[in-house]
Amino acid sequence: ILLNNVNFKIKKGECIGIVGESGSGKSTLINILIGLLSPTSGEIKVDHIKRDLNSDNWFKLISHIPQEIFLLNDSIKKNIAFGIKDELINDDRIKNIINEVKLNKLLENLPKGINTEVGDKGSNISGGEKQRIAIARALYKNTEIFVFDEATNSLDKENENSILKLIKSLKG
Repeated sequence: ILLNNVNFKIKKGECIGIVGESGSGKSTLINILIGLLSPTSGEIKVDHIKRDLNSDNWFKLISHIPQEIFLLNDSIKKNIAFGIKDELINDDRIKNIINEVKLNKLLENLPKGINTEVGDKGSNISGGEKQRIAIARALYKNTEIFVFDEATNSLDKENENSILKLIKSLKG
């Protein structure tokens, strides 16, 4: 058992960090909190109500930016608007978010811009660009809860700081 007798509260609008050694259970804890795993005992409450963490309503509240980014073998636009029907995608919103996560410089150099294909598992773009697309996806989804699991580990310091500043501006 990696995690035992874990108890804590996260208040609305609060930004917390979970730190620990590699293999200490940070990702497991995150996966339990967001409903990808079920706790073996105990419960998770949101607003003092025990939640069914596997419900669609719960997942609609959360944007999860994992360590390993899943990208479709499709355009940057469709990877940001993941799961949204083409006719419902808001191009202006995508362009604003692209500027916020500093993907605009990349797109300026691509002949197809936001319609550029990222390749199989994002093979046509860098690790930092994959992470920024994942963060843009979370922002596009516009949820109440953002969960980052080492989501800036492939960014250089300058880009990491700008993304952290953006994340802090979302607080509340």
